[in-house]
Amino acid sequence: MPTLDITHRFDWDTFVTRYWNQRPVLFKGTGASPFSSEDTFEAAATATQHHLSQSYAADSRPGITFTVDRLRQLFARDWLPQARDGSLDGYDARLASRLGEQRYALIISSLHSFSHRLWARERAFFSELWRRVGLPHSGAITTLFHGTYESSPVGVHLDRFTTFLFALRGRKRMRFWARRPWREDVTTVLDYQPYLKSSFVAEVEPGDILYWPSTYYHVGENTGTGVASSVNIGIPITGHRPVFSVDDLLRGMLDETSLSEQEWKQTRLARVRASPLDTSALKNQGLLPPRLPRALAEAVEAFQDVSAPREARRHIQSTWMKRLSAGGFEPAPAPARPRRLRDAQHIRVDPRFPVLFERDGARRWLCAGNGHALRGAGGGKAVDTLFQRLNTGRAVSVGELLQPFRVRHTATHDADIIAATRDGMRSLLEKLHTFRSITLTP
Repeated sequence: MPTLDITHRFDWDTFVTRYWNQRPVLFKGTGASPFSSEDTFEAAATATQHHLSQSYAADSRPGITFTVDRLRQLFARDWLPQARDGSLDGYDARLASRLGEQRYALIISSLHSFSHRLWARERAFFSELWRRVGLPHSGAITTLFHGTYESSPVGVHLDRFTTFLFALRGRKRMRFWARRPWREDVTTVLDYQPYLKSSFVAEVEPGDILYWPSTYYHVGENTGTGVASSVNIGIPITGHRPVFSVDDLLRGMLDETSLSEQEWKQTRLARVRASPLDTSALKNQGLLPPRLPRALAEAVEAFQDVSAPREARRHIQSTWMKRLSAGGFEPAPAPARPRRLRDAQHIRVDPRFPVLFERDGARRWLCAGNGHALRGAGGGKAVDTLFQRLNTGRAVSVGELLQPFRVRHTATHDADIIAATRDGMRSLLEKLHTFRSITLTP
């Protein structure tokens, strides 16, 4: 029977050599975890706010799931963490007063996208792993598991991801099988009592880090000591190839950097006006007309337009730059509120996470920071110099950075492209500040 390695020292080189994609390991009390209860609660409360602002069909898969005694609650507003709870402890107390002895589970996906502090610490932590094994092309996932549930609501299952579990609060037991313990043609089982003998367990408590490869069947269990919280990071290894991103690239062809507002107005997408209803299909006694209905023909032409080499190349280039600057965790948190940057203020970039910069032809360029991208035009070598100075990590005044750029306005014929003028580059710096790629220094 497989056994679990337990160690009290966390080291990336040792981890990659001994455990990465090989076998589970439990790191006890190393102090290496990037997560805190405070940041996790902030992210959970913000996720609730976002969730409640959306509209979901009953059969959809929203980012938050709440179950009571294994039953999913379709109307979960009153069960979700709110800012007024103040902390995870406050949230637990509110639920305890309402649910009593009933067991519940709160699961929040893409947790990293709802708190910049949590996301930044997570990205910094895993950047050391990416340097050793490579950046996941399709991005890692971050999921909060919180509650008093007896075992994982989905039962024993196999993930497509190799997984890190960061224990935050309470005690949790993870049970593993090196291979599928049942013979039935099913992917998960809720009643796994008959298979306990072939399993082994890991007991985790706050501060522990547990890792297991994607080849291990597993289930999470509550040890009966109250509420348990953990943040799980899933890294795609098997069954999730980059080719799956092709569909996302096609559907997301019109993001904020692929086509500008002016270019959008010039595409067939903006000119498609045909009705989706077609009366000719019901005529001619079952014979199809020689031409496609107008709506379908225009849709084909629209697809050809947005997938043209120039637009597709720009979109893929900006998508990759955003993914690279996000450090494997997308979507990145939303930008902060904008604020005016004065010439006398000093700013700096964390040199570990520089602002990415690439040319797009002779005059255009792109930059990306913290999972967000911008497009610009003009400026020549002065633009290259600005990014080089920023990425040294040394503090520099806004006025000094902007001094090489002309005051007068240079028309770009495109409202979405930043002109390399003094005002335009000040706007660029202000946007990078909202991305939190640059910070103010005293």
